[in-house]
Amino acid sequence: MPALKQFRSKQASLWQSAVDRAVSTGAAASSPAAGLEDTAPAAPVRPPQDDPAVLAGNEIAASLDAGVMPEAPPPPSAAAGFQETVAFCSKTALRIAEARVQSIFSGNTQQLKALQEEIGAKFGGCDPQWVEVIAEYVKNRVGSIHIPYRVHNTLDDFVIADERFPDNARIAIVGDWGTGEDGARRLLSQIAAKNPDVVIHLGDVYYSGTQHEFQNYFYPIWRDVLGLPDVPWGGKLAGHSKPATFTLSGNHDMYAGGAPYYTVLDMIGQPASYFCLRNTDWQFIALDTGKNDANPTAAGKNVTFIEDTEVDWLKHQVAGAGTRKTVLLSHHQLYTAFENEKIGDGFVNDKLLANTGDILPQVTAWFWGHEHNLVIFDNPPHVLGRCAGHGAFPVGVDELGKLGGGFAIKNVKLALDPTGGLFQHGYIMMELTGNRAVVRYFQFDSASGAELEIFTENL
Repeated sequence: MPALKQFRSKQASLWQSAVDRAVSTGAAASSPAAGLEDTAPAAPVRPPQDDPAVLAGNEIAASLDAGVMPEAPPPPSAAAGFQETVAFCSKTALRIAEARVQSIFSGNTQQLKALQEEIGAKFGGCDPQWVEVIAEYVKNRVGSIHIPYRVHNTLDDFVIADERFPDNARIAIVGDWGTGEDGARRLLSQIAAKNPDVVIHLGDVYYSGTQHEFQNYFYPIWRDVLGLPDVPWGGKLAGHSKPATFTLSGNHDMYAGGAPYYTVLDMIGQPASYFCLRNTDWQFIALDTGKNDANPTAAGKNVTFIEDTEVDWLKHQVAGAGTRKTVLLSHHQLYTAFENEKIGDGFVNDKLLANTGDILPQVTAWFWGHEHNLVIFDNPPHVLGRCAGHGAFPVGVDELGKLGGGFAIKNVKLALDPTGGLFQHGYIMMELTGNRAVVRYFQFDSASGAELEIFTENL
């Protein structure tokens, strides 16, 4: 079966989300349990990636990611095959959806009316799920304009210094985990079995952080596996949970506008997309790099940064660290070792470096995700960096790029899964004892349940 696919384009990701929702909710409604008395309706699950609509949606997403609006083929004849019909319906649905979006943004409905006159009757023979796809895509495209980013009122806001972060804490870090697939659930179960005090997700709920995706592919799995209190959608966590959990702002979380992400923050007791966990000897500072990568192909440079107000807040936390060690957390990388993960035109995010460069000598380590890989840099510049974006998203053997930028990395490589086609996943466990930390990097084979500690270091 094909693996889950992702694209950098916001438009492509929103289309994938719309197709995913239509297929997954349709499958849930038609499940054997649907409609039976005293039986809860089946919850939507991630559709199989070989579903014809998903395949057609991914084909369109690939075109959009390349900056090409696919043209709808001519209407299928009465003798047309299934695949030909799906191709016509999917591409026509995109044309209608985009015309609706543009009519909303511009107030001009002429293009939409002309299109409906041209293909309305022909499209009427398509599966009704494509009408659902159109509605979902339009809703999320229109709703993606404003991100409800939260800004501190005082520089001491968003600091958590209570029982949620004990002095001798066990901290789990997992990146790019929000796929909703069984492998992601099994990996989180491994984390839960280690009884952490804190679990931190480095961000990204695929494909574009829609309400459907957070409601089905992130929050219920996160809640159930980690044993968190059940908070209704849109509610607020009363008190604290054990473990305390947090999720950072990734680019995919913001593509649909970020409102579902911020809803979940309240449900898990997180004050904002950036925050500081502080105890006697340590402070972990999470940064929001997702907000300014919410439309990554708009400027064509793929370079994110943090807001000036957040920079001021960050520097205040570092200045007030005292004898504490500081660890930074973000979704995006400060630098990369791979040609295919270039940041703009280079291997270092100069904007993030400008945001943080003067405080990096006081930072013990910086953990990030974004690249779906585990990368242990060897003697890196600026700050000790670790990429841990290998939480769940499938990566094929042909997807890792060539090394570049003059960066050296340790020979710590993820093994292949039993099929030989994809790399295994993993997470990080940190044990804090006073001002010392032992950091263990785990590899997990979700098919067999085998786990292996593949690297250990002290901070």
